[in-house]
Amino acid sequence: MSASSFSQKVSSYWNRLIRIGRTEGMDMQQEVRMQSLNALMVIVILILAVWVTINSFLGAYTAFRSLLVVPVLLLVIYCNYKRKYDLAAYIMSYAILFIVLFLSVTERRTGTQYILVGIGCCSVLIFDRPASAWLSFVIAFGSYIFYYWYDSTHPFVANPTIPYAFAQNALMFLSGLIVVSQSMVFRSLVKRYEAHLRDANREIETINEELRASNEELHSFSENLDSLVRQKEAHLQAYMDGIDISMYATVSDMNGKFMRVNERVLAISGYSEAELVGKDYRILSSGNYPESFFIERRNVLMQGNVWRGEIEHRTKDGALVWLDCVVIPIRDLHGDIQSFLTLGLSITEKKLHDKMQQETIQLLESIAFSASHKIRGPLARIKGLSNLITKDIVNEHEFKMVAEKLVISSEELDAATSELVEYVFNHQEKINDRTDAT
Repeated sequence: MSASSFSQKVSSYWNRLIRIGRTEGMDMQQEVRMQSLNALMVIVILILAVWVTINSFLGAYTAFRSLLVVPVLLLVIYCNYKRKYDLAAYIMSYAILFIVLFLSVTERRTGTQYILVGIGCCSVLIFDRPASAWLSFVIAFGSYIFYYWYDSTHPFVANPTIPYAFAQNALMFLSGLIVVSQSMVFRSLVKRYEAHLRDANREIETINEELRASNEELHSFSENLDSLVRQKEAHLQAYMDGIDISMYATVSDMNGKFMRVNERVLAISGYSEAELVGKDYRILSSGNYPESFFIERRNVLMQGNVWRGEIEHRTKDGALVWLDCVVIPIRDLHGDIQSFLTLGLSITEKKLHDKMQQETIQLLESIAFSASHKIRGPLARIKGLSNLITKDIVNEHEFKMVAEKLVISSEELDAATSELVEYVFNHQEKINDRTDAT
């Protein structure tokens, strides 16, 4: 096995051990502390193995007592595996502290007391809350003071199998090694997350660049949309202005009461806005429609359909006006009908024109009747008598009678002509009066 492959395997096992208990989405700070605690457990177990092995070769079998901490260390790793992170931290700090204090008292002057200081220094990496870290450090330092008080107040009997000088220096070195190793682990974790943060920061910068580009496109699109909306609003306003100027327009509620009327309505009806808004639309009705007409129209509108027709209104001063109207149901966002829009064009002049046209047709029919009966009769008699005279059929004694008949026929023709002229004149007067009224 090559050195590189061995190093990769060791690194793989190391990463697996320190990541025991890691979950997706774990808080970065908690993950660092969890991995630091696992790393501390592994380092302590390895150091204990080395310590027990060396002391065994030296004949100091009392070093096996230090293996009392191994079950505790494994329990800490198990708690992390079960995601009991706080419990693992407390067991690591206080259970091991108690065991080390016990070993320090039972195996005095071997340097075990220095491990108490090491545990206290590592508390800042074990606990998340500063208060817990300080409390652990104070208890560890208090245990160290307790050891020296106990050692100074109780007689000491040296164990000839223990190399005290070696043990003290070795344990002092191992305590420092624990602190340094833990700090190096923490440093490597910090560097790893620093690299992750740099990568994440680069990704964020890339995303920000994309967002800025998208934002510029969105801003450009928004400006174009605003310009288009303003243009459409201007067109719509022009249409609305055209409607207000030329068309009759009202908005009424579900009960048929006016909510809004435009200037054209006021001009046609003669009412003011205050007199119409809030009033029922039938205030403008001519009174010439049955109730069934309004019921039928409302049924059409309530079905969501558009109603169109010619309707007669009565103005405030009593005049009748005609409108070609279209009534449109207006729906809300939920599709429910909430009001009605009425648009109309005045066709009063058209209606008068149609009526005058009908009366003119009747006049022409009367003229034709008069021409057929009152004019053609006298003309036929005059023509017949004239033919008798030109053909010398009339005797001298008959001339007087023929002349009298010609006079009578001419008088009848003159009377019929005068009647016809007067009839046409009277009809023209009526047309002129209606034209002046409109």
